[in-house]
Amino acid sequence: MSVQKSKLTFKALIQFIVLGIGAYIIYQPIYEKNTYYEAFIQGFNITNTQFATMFSAFSIVSLIAYFPGGIIADKFSPRKLLTFSFISTALLALWESTFPSYEVGVFIFGAMGATTTLTFWAALVKATRQFGKAMAGESKALGFQEGVRNVGKMLIATVAVWLFSRFAAIEDGLVAVLRYDAVITLACGVASWFVFSDDSEEESAVYKESIIKQMAQCLKNPAVWVVSLIVLGTYSMSANLSGYVTKIGTSKFSLSVQMAAVAVMISTYMQPVGSFIGGWLGDKMGATKALALSTLGLMCTTAVVLFLPKSPAMAIPFILTYLVFTGFRGAARGQYYGPLREAGVPMVLSGTATGLIATIGYSGDTFLPIISGKLLDTMDATAAMETFIVILLVFGAFSLVMTFVMFRIIKSRKAAEEK
Repeated sequence: MSVQKSKLTFKALIQFIVLGIGAYIIYQPIYEKNTYYEAFIQGFNITNTQFATMFSAFSIVSLIAYFPGGIIADKFSPRKLLTFSFISTALLALWESTFPSYEVGVFIFGAMGATTTLTFWAALVKATRQFGKAMAGESKALGFQEGVRNVGKMLIATVAVWLFSRFAAIEDGLVAVLRYDAVITLACGVASWFVFSDDSEEESAVYKESIIKQMAQCLKNPAVWVVSLIVLGTYSMSANLSGYVTKIGTSKFSLSVQMAAVAVMISTYMQPVGSFIGGWLGDKMGATKALALSTLGLMCTTAVVLFLPKSPAMAIPFILTYLVFTGFRGAARGQYYGPLREAGVPMVLSGTATGLIATIGYSGDTFLPIISGKLLDTMDATAAMETFIVILLVFGAFSLVMTFVMFRIIKSRKAAEEK
């Protein structure tokens, strides 16, 4: 992909919209479960355990696919990978909407783990970095892409809920939602082929390099490892607090399930605001500093949740704190891969680097839910959540320490360039 002029042309705008909307919609055939759980159970006629197994197939394939997906992103142009990922996921979503057998459902979810990770995730980040490089604002591009993703999420999800409500039977409503997702995903695939172009000669040269050589170049770069650990700390803290916010709200502050859900819905409007601000700050002060500031904000708001007294009277302060937390989360998410430019990671190795960062950075999803589950099974809900929050704050502090290590790497690189 390339943008020839350093100004936002109409074609460049369409490219950016495809990247932002596509980054959200491609995952919806899987994550619609968060909103329409019972409809999935009834539609597929499966048990809760079987549905968990289907989702596990997606999670396992995704985790395995992150690193090789990065290598693939450096072997094929984002145009080809994005087009393939969107179209193949759309076809799988249409198949999913027919409610096939449980065994086929496991296969479909596993296959989506490949089409949304192996061929998509690193290619998306690389395409966004290329866009930002052409627009002279890589951090801004990463942040704004996250912002567009969240704006798209609000609009698309609103229509999906309306569509679902038009049907008396919830399984029929889910069929309509899945096909709606498939149509938008397919449109992103077609648009990707026509609005993006293949890589420049310089970027294409890496396709001929040995995979072992690419991996070695990436693995021996300390900056890539440090960024991976920064993401591990910040992502683990932010994603897991968000994942248990309703549990915290109901157990510690006596919120009703409905009120907690409303609070979460309202918070989604803060995330794109944070993403846009984070992107702007990333270009003004540097991605690593912006990410460190966002992480510090996440830690402060997380600490407030921890120290708020257990009382229904604290429900409103809790909700307001979570709204601010969500803004910081949006700012942080948009800058996860921004430090790559500051560390001097070349664009041609962006995919491989992204794959490694994602593998390590998102690995907390494999063990933190187990820890929280054990805590909830052995302690009362409030004590369990407060203990878990302390663990999350440790992850945040670890991320901040790693950002200081990153500052030293950047400083050393600049000193070497000046010699």
